[in-house]
Amino acid sequence: MSPNPEAQTSFPQLPYPLLRNEEPKLAQQWLKGKRIQDGAEGLWRIHDNLYDLTNFIASHPGGSQWILFTKGTDITEQFETHHLKGIAEEILPNYFVKKAKAPRNSPFTFEEHGFYKTLKLKVMQKMKDMPKDLRRKSDFVTDLLLLACAVLSPMSCWAWNKSYILGASLTVLNSLALSSLMTCAHNYFHRTDSWRMYLFNLGGLSYSDWRISHAMSHHMHTNTLQDIELSMIEPFLQFMPYRNKPFWARLGAFYFPVIYAFASLTIMIKDFTVSLLKFEGKSLNWSHLLPLTVPVWMWYFSDVSLPWVVAVWIATIMGSSFFFVFYGLTAGHHDHTNFFDGDIPRDETLDWGIHQMDTIVERIDYAGNHFKSITRFGDHALHHLFPTLDHADLKYLYPILLEHCEKFDMQLRTTTFYNAIVRKSKQLARTQPNDFRKNK
Repeated sequence: MSPNPEAQTSFPQLPYPLLRNEEPKLAQQWLKGKRIQDGAEGLWRIHDNLYDLTNFIASHPGGSQWILFTKGTDITEQFETHHLKGIAEEILPNYFVKKAKAPRNSPFTFEEHGFYKTLKLKVMQKMKDMPKDLRRKSDFVTDLLLLACAVLSPMSCWAWNKSYILGASLTVLNSLALSSLMTCAHNYFHRTDSWRMYLFNLGGLSYSDWRISHAMSHHMHTNTLQDIELSMIEPFLQFMPYRNKPFWARLGAFYFPVIYAFASLTIMIKDFTVSLLKFEGKSLNWSHLLPLTVPVWMWYFSDVSLPWVVAVWIATIMGSSFFFVFYGLTAGHHDHTNFFDGDIPRDETLDWGIHQMDTIVERIDYAGNHFKSITRFGDHALHHLFPTLDHADLKYLYPILLEHCEKFDMQLRTTTFYNAIVRKSKQLARTQPNDFRKNK
């Protein structure tokens, strides 16, 4: 059974998510709970205003999903962080309906002279001077990894008939390539619709579900009760500093490899099942076939029996799952010195950007390395602050972030990849609250 920390809430105005502990813990359940709690009255809430964006769905430059998914919810955080050109602010009044009846239940603010809004203005100005072809670097890495998977997948099947060592080596290499490809695809599903975002599904996960659980929940409400990426892996891994965390859960640092390896398979099977049953509005569609294209490709080009291909494919999925989750959970948010719900925040309300800085410790050995950044969730602080930017853009913005932190008496905390593994393990064991009031 998942922990139920309803008495453990760092922000009094943040209600406990209605369906947080309800199985099968879908992204759609999180949205369903928000529609009840956000006071949007079936519309779209931004700050204290309600808007009807129905007529804008088809023409939204980022794609229709972003607006379709969020109908009836508070999208203040998404609106503020996903639009960097000033155009959205200009056209938004055209869709105004009325003022909201109840105050926002989010503790985060976006004051004009606060940390995030002033940083956003600096970034917007810098983006005008950025090299025009930067994003081609990300396209090239992504396409190269797709080619690598296309070659390694049938080769790994073929190699098992030649040598167990060679077969195992190529399977692991293919798993790493597939994991890296999925992480690259994550760079694209944060942004406007692109064919490269569908590559995420090759590893058994769903880009559309991750747009909700990752982009809308984790990115916007990091390490709070509204971060369903933390609740989805409970009770097996309990990153929240629950006071009554059981002893076996505090030992997560020893058994986490098993959880990581089975994550993608479990999610893929669950997604297929609930879609087949049409649970919470989900249904089967062509994207469910994308993971199956991998074993078909392996079988067609390897000249190996189908049962053996399926076995190698499952091993590949488990390997890619391990690497994907491993790099994801050492990206910086699961450090024992970070803020999590249950800790004492700087204040009951605080600037959203400051909250993001309190929830991350950056891996310094990835800094400025585009390949590591896009394939291993690197340059993560700026990625969280400006999720719609390409990873190739981020290294040019760090001087601005560091200067801005100094102005606001903030600090970009750093660690190394190997230290991040240890610090993540300490967070799994942590039960005592961190006090961030001393940082005010």
